[in-house]
Amino acid sequence: MPQSADGARNTKPGSQRVDKHKNPCKVHRLTIPRKQLKNTESMLNQDFKNIFKTLLLITALTVVSSTYATCNDEANKARMENRLDDAMEILNACLDEELSRIARTYLLLGLTHYEHGDHRKSIREYTNAIETAPNYVTAFANRGLSYTEQGDYKKALEDFNEALRLDPEYMQAYYFRAFAHEGKGKHALSIADYSNAILYADDSEELATIYYHRGRAYHQIHDEKSSLADYQQALEINPEYTEVYFSRALAFQQTDQEAAAIADYSRVIELQPDHAQAFYNRGLLYKKAGTDHLAIRDYNNAIKFKPRYTRAYVNRSYAYLIPIIPLLLVLALG
Repeated sequence: MPQSADGARNTKPGSQRVDKHKNPCKVHRLTIPRKQLKNTESMLNQDFKNIFKTLLLITALTVVSSTYATCNDEANKARMENRLDDAMEILNACLDEELSRIARTYLLLGLTHYEHGDHRKSIREYTNAIETAPNYVTAFANRGLSYTEQGDYKKALEDFNEALRLDPEYMQAYYFRAFAHEGKGKHALSIADYSNAILYADDSEELATIYYHRGRAYHQIHDEKSSLADYQQALEINPEYTEVYFSRALAFQQTDQEAAAIADYSRVIELQPDHAQAFYNRGLLYKKAGTDHLAIRDYNNAIKFKPRYTRAYVNRSYAYLIPIIPLLLVLALG
């Protein structure tokens, strides 16, 4: 699952970066998450987190107070000069700016909770951001992603739809909505959203990620030709995309293209030498091809990197047993 926008970038159904836009009251776009911070909460004690949150709010309020002072001085000067319309315009602009700052603070709190895996709290903070800045498209998209993580696809889709109403070219909303559709088993709708995300993606890494996920969605509806085409597109953009090689190897394996599958599993192992499942799956293919010694070697490696890999133990024992069966028959028959 991807990560929220601030932007939110995945790659993997992924940590958020601080958004670069100064005014969340205005429609803007951000990017998909690249990674998820893991075990962050266990690394920070509660006191430190409370201090961090307090400092963040104090900083925001300090900026607000300073800006308000400037705005008030300018507006008051205009009022004293009987330029009442100018005074109102200055004050309204200041209110918009400060509400935007407060909304973005809520958004950052939501992102922090999201990265800690606390989706209930992230939803609360995104809601605060939306109540402060009702057109905050990023907050809608992020809240939708948190709802998706909770399995509340109805609310997630409502938020993604609102984000796209505010900005019909908001790539992340299409991308995140595709995950919600997948959660509901609506793979055709997810493919349509991935296709729209591809149209609006302006970053090559994002594009590779979207092609990969669309390829997986095509695989779910058994359109292997389209799935393989998308995997190829992703690999042309990023030749070291391990997950794509693995998914393509599975597709080759399931369509009896053993040589191509072995080649992709080998590439996965080259890129990630401790990938136990790639070793195991390649072992199955070697066993099917009659090269038991290669199969046993791969099962050994699968067990090495995943000591509780039950299926690897079972298939390894079977690979050991098969060569001696003829000898046992000879002995039994005398």
